[in-house]
Amino acid sequence: MKSSRYHPGPHRGQASSRRGSALLIALIVAVVMGTTMAAVFSYTTRTARLEQRSSTRLNATYAGEYALEQALLALNTLVSRDSANLPTLSQTTTVTNLATAPTTVFTAAQGYTWQAYLTVPMEDGAAVAAHSTFNSTQGAYKFLSLAEFTRALPGQAPVRVQFQREWSYVITPLFQYAIFYNSDMELFPGANFIVNGRVHSNGTIYTGTTASITFSDYVSDVNGLSNQYSPLDPRGPGSPGNTITYNKGTPVVTSREEPPGTLEADTTDTNINNDGPREMIEIPDFVRSDPNATDRFYTKAGLKVLANTTAAAATADSGWTVLANTRLYATRDGTVIPATDPLATYLGTMLSVGGMNDYREAATLATTDIDVAKITAGYNAGGLPQNIPATATWPNNASVPAALRNQPIPVILRGKDFWNGVLYVADITDTTSHRAGVRLLNGTSLPDGTQASSPAAGLTVATANPAYIVGDFNTGGVPPSDSGSNLAANNYVAGYTVQPSSVIADAVTSVSANWISGNYDTVASLSSRTPVNTTVNTALISGIVASDGTAYSGGVENYIRLLENWSGRRLTYYGSIINLYQSRRATARWQTTGAYYNAPTRNWYFDTNFLDPRKLPPGTPVTRTLKRGQWAQLQ
Repeated sequence: MKSSRYHPGPHRGQASSRRGSALLIALIVAVVMGTTMAAVFSYTTRTARLEQRSSTRLNATYAGEYALEQALLALNTLVSRDSANLPTLSQTTTVTNLATAPTTVFTAAQGYTWQAYLTVPMEDGAAVAAHSTFNSTQGAYKFLSLAEFTRALPGQAPVRVQFQREWSYVITPLFQYAIFYNSDMELFPGANFIVNGRVHSNGTIYTGTTASITFSDYVSDVNGLSNQYSPLDPRGPGSPGNTITYNKGTPVVTSREEPPGTLEADTTDTNINNDGPREMIEIPDFVRSDPNATDRFYTKAGLKVLANTTAAAATADSGWTVLANTRLYATRDGTVIPATDPLATYLGTMLSVGGMNDYREAATLATTDIDVAKITAGYNAGGLPQNIPATATWPNNASVPAALRNQPIPVILRGKDFWNGVLYVADITDTTSHRAGVRLLNGTSLPDGTQASSPAAGLTVATANPAYIVGDFNTGGVPPSDSGSNLAANNYVAGYTVQPSSVIADAVTSVSANWISGNYDTVASLSSRTPVNTTVNTALISGIVASDGTAYSGGVENYIRLLENWSGRRLTYYGSIINLYQSRRATARWQTTGAYYNAPTRNWYFDTNFLDPRKLPPGTPVTRTLKRGQWAQLQ
């Protein structure tokens, strides 16, 4: 019998139960999935918002940094306008406020709402209306800039940020550097070279030697250090190779140190008074505004002398006309001393007309010769007072030179500021067809500041022409350093006090006393121009003729120009070597030894007296630099 195909199935109740369980599981899974998806969505949304907020805060940081940099530029403009004073709160808030906030860059349409923007002077950690003390020749002064704003975020609370940054306005006397170059600095001496003071270049320092170089103090630069020849040095590429020693550690890259004229420089306009640091030695154009008036040596000088060494009258940029073969004298404020006045006659005994054959320039120059010994004697006799007497006549006693006693004083001169240790001398007829310069003669002793009527010690001579220092300078006589032995440290005569001094010119050349006694202006043969050991104690600011790819500048080692056969002779120098500009008048390129000079034994030293502000030369210029300080995000 066949079996039946019928097989009993599950009970109807059991099937319903199973379907219910499946539905419950599906519901549970759906709930779990929904919860998970909600959590994922919530997490994703929250993460997106956080990322959006973080991105917005990052962008706000950029806005804050931008605003602070704009505040720095505004502060920089203020300090460049007036180097004799510090910006006050009223001045800083005039240039940095909500009206000057960068609202056109970070706009309201982008969600920015600016709430605070200001710069304030700081003293002892607190905001002040003005700094309580200020020394225009030295110091560090604090300012603080604040930027506060919100950035809107759709569906979220706005991002609120607050940034602040400290600025240090640092003023440093230039002569507190052993070497300072406003551009690239090159140093490639053939003999051992020691630099015993601070060194700074606003460009790149290129240095090397076949001997040795030792930097005893700090070295800084703006564009880095290279032990290779400059790309503009025709001897490159390559390097002399020997080791250079830095006693205070590896040179550091730092901010620019701005010398006078740099912050105000604009060569694109028609104003000839703002063309850079060289303005320090130029005569201003009185018709135009002069942003460099405070730092210009023409302005600083208590006695100004304009010379004309031609047979025709000439007019200076200042508008003054100087008659043929004469000199014009003026007081500190520019009051011209009448040519027939006894004071003009007396001053005329201190200067004379001479000549100089510059073998580097291959030119003969008409020179205005400054007899430093007569200036010192005139100072000692009371003939160079700080103020011209306010009386109708000069005193009729031994307090003034015999040539001035009881002499009338013109009304325009009475009480005028006069001698302050800064002497400005310029030949306004210096051209390519009539070369001119200034010579310093008999300069072993300088004014010592002991005259009651004239407390300024030392001497600063500034000129737009090339300057020539003849013989020992500021030594008190023939010092031991000029003797046969190498007595470099004995750079002055016993009993003499080296006075603060500087010479500032288009170029500076040192020649020995033999130049005059041997009449070397007529000696074309280098081998016959033999110098004597010479010592010079003065700070220098001089132009150079820069390396240009075809010729080397001569470097720091040839900063002081020479014209004699110095082989076997010694040039001792104590001072400060400063280069701020290019030479415009003495522009012949440096040539290697044997052409117009042979190198001396160089005993060159930084004069550490300059580290004492009381011993700086009259009219010492300064660098002015705004340095970035601490930065903080407060919110």
